[in-house]
Amino acid sequence: MATVRTLLGRRFNGYRGVRLPHDMDAVVESVVVAYLDAPAATRQETLDAVRPDAAGVLTAYGERMAAMAVRTDSVVPLYRGVVAMGMALSRLDDPRFSVIVLAAVHDSATRLGTSLARILEDARRYLPQPAYDLFQAFTERTARDKSLPAMGLAAYGSKEDFRYGSGPTAA
Repeated sequence: MATVRTLLGRRFNGYRGVRLPHDMDAVVESVVVAYLDAPAATRQETLDAVRPDAAGVLTAYGERMAAMAVRTDSVVPLYRGVVAMGMALSRLDDPRFSVIVLAAVHDSATRLGTSLARILEDARRYLPQPAYDLFQAFTERTARDKSLPAMGLAAYGSKEDFRYGSGPTAA
């Protein structure tokens, strides 16, 4: 069983920008699935073990899974990505990074005919309360304020090579 310690070290440097999919995605996914499958006490121990470097990896995984959800036409990657982001939030050096990634998750959910609010509701029991509250507050923003350009992101490519990356900002 993979633990959050697996996400530490140089191997994950630059993870956000590596080709998609990548073997590292499976490693992060195994950490998230182990968290999902664990009893509540073990989930809390996992949250307590997250360090800032691992938190950055978990948040980058959220953005990567937003793209994979579009590629695979499935909400499962979105769900796992949101849970990973929730696991990471309290340990991020700058929690605003999660808000930026939420724009990609929101965009992906919309493309799939669902909503970030629905994904959050489905994942709620696995999200620490502060993460749920922050993510839920994001859903209440205006459409413009939760758009990709508002967060400096853009969508690139089509179905099989779809991805999110840096883009123009909203004026």
